[in-house]
Amino acid sequence: MIANKTIKAVGYARRSTDMQERSIPDQQVYVERWAKERGYEIVRWYVDDAISGTSTKGRMAFERMIKTAENGRDFDVILCYDISRFSRGGTNETGYYLHRLGLAGVQAIFCAEGIPEGDEGELLQGVKSWQARQYSVKLSRDSIRGQHSCVTVRHSSMGGLAPYGYDRQYLSSDGHVVKTIRTLSDGRRQELGPDCRLIRHIAQKERMGHKLKSDIVRLVPSDPERIKVVRLIFDMCIKGLGFRAMVIELNRLGIPGPMGSLWNHASVKAILENPSYRGALAWNKRTYGKLHGINGDGMPRPKKVKEGTRNPKDRWILVENVHEPLISPEVFEKAHAAMAERREKGGIARPVDRYLLSGLVKCLRCGLNFHGTVIKHPPYGDGETRYYVDRGYRERGPTFCRSTSLPSKKLERWVLDQVRKTIFGDGAAEEAIDTVVQTLMKRTTAKTDNTATEKELAAVGNRLRTMVAMLADPDLGDVKEVKQSVVELSHKRDTLLAKLQKATTAKSQEMDEASLRAWATARFEELERVLANPESTLETRRIVRAYVDRIEVDPDAKVGTLYLPANAAALFGNTAIRGMEGASSSHS
Repeated sequence: MIANKTIKAVGYARRSTDMQERSIPDQQVYVERWAKERGYEIVRWYVDDAISGTSTKGRMAFERMIKTAENGRDFDVILCYDISRFSRGGTNETGYYLHRLGLAGVQAIFCAEGIPEGDEGELLQGVKSWQARQYSVKLSRDSIRGQHSCVTVRHSSMGGLAPYGYDRQYLSSDGHVVKTIRTLSDGRRQELGPDCRLIRHIAQKERMGHKLKSDIVRLVPSDPERIKVVRLIFDMCIKGLGFRAMVIELNRLGIPGPMGSLWNHASVKAILENPSYRGALAWNKRTYGKLHGINGDGMPRPKKVKEGTRNPKDRWILVENVHEPLISPEVFEKAHAAMAERREKGGIARPVDRYLLSGLVKCLRCGLNFHGTVIKHPPYGDGETRYYVDRGYRERGPTFCRSTSLPSKKLERWVLDQVRKTIFGDGAAEEAIDTVVQTLMKRTTAKTDNTATEKELAAVGNRLRTMVAMLADPDLGDVKEVKQSVVELSHKRDTLLAKLQKATTAKSQEMDEASLRAWATARFEELERVLANPESTLETRRIVRAYVDRIEVDPDAKVGTLYLPANAAALFGNTAIRGMEGASSSHS
């Protein structure tokens, strides 16, 4: 279009990344020359730099331009290098904004496209809009395939910060170290040379130079102090501490968080759930792409609706044994088992700040549990008393239940005394130990009596030899039943041999009566120590929950009933026997 008079216009320029060939200045030079030749005056520019065109969301300059065009505009035309700079959102999105501009009396011109006016131009514009969208779709799919191959074939880590306790090391295609990047607690990064000497500091917001496509990025252990912190977190988790308790302990010790701030729930959880610490390369934990997500097999998955950036674990791409682990796979699994136990028990496994009988005391009137609370004494003094109080009354008032408070110390001491009497009765400690030792001796003796197994094995051997002889007979060799019998007897013989071997191994691991008595005595003393301590430790709570089924309180009659399992008296012996069997196997 050749203008006869100067037409007021604005320019719009955009690029997706700072690596694109067609930079913002290149677009502006081309559009300004095109406008000058045709009589357009560009009053200002709207620029979105390093922002994807697949959606208008987040393109602040574009949104301001549309708003100005519809509200008190001082221009009649928008000049843009080509339609892909205006939008890669496809024919629907591009057409929507062009329609809004048309209603406002503003024309959009794509200078490098040469789109004619009229119906032909409208059709061509739709085709070019579709092509711009398909370019982004293809680029997205190709990028995902390339990244998946980089992770699974070349075992190279993707971009982003290294996990706390690791550095990112860049290797050339022939395996030589090029550089190592370490993130500091203040957000700056250190660039270390192949000899681990400091080359320079990189500011937090400063972009680094891009690596060669042939480079491989591996995670390597970082500062030894940070490695100690990672191992401390896993150790605390295995011991039963929850996220809150670990955060409190880390901050109490004055250990700086990953970015120099205080530790919090999210930073501790991120470390415990990251498989990188067991030596695995983890990819696709997050997805930032607008067009595609990634399935667990690495294939692109079109995004139909807006999704969060965090992916479920079944979509993670894991490659084991890629780099040096900071903790062993066994420690990693133990920590995850401890977290799973805490989730399943709803906090009962919490080792600190939990009442001993939480979850066990129930009100017969309202059916809700009692929970622990502290009642302070002012103005009568500075003291306080811990109680178990009726949750129904506390949360729903007197119309729902009666106010009932049970002093925690008295109730807990009484319960522990009942548990002790149930386990040991009224006799002396030696009697309880004798019972356990005698039971253990009977079980180990029964276990190692292999006479029956040996007799059965001899009988099976005789039958098997007879069947094999029958197969040698020309008249019986092809009988299907004979062949089947040989197979079944051979399988049974192998089973009996394995059973005998296992029993023989177990016999070699047996302990004599003196050792059993020493072990049972130590076990008894340990249990006595725990039951004598009314403090709510993780160890005490586990014992209480092993022997106490529930405690029912009737607030009207003001009485309570302690319910123990029907076999409570035998629980100590069974627990001791299981522990003894584990102890004997560990001494092999």
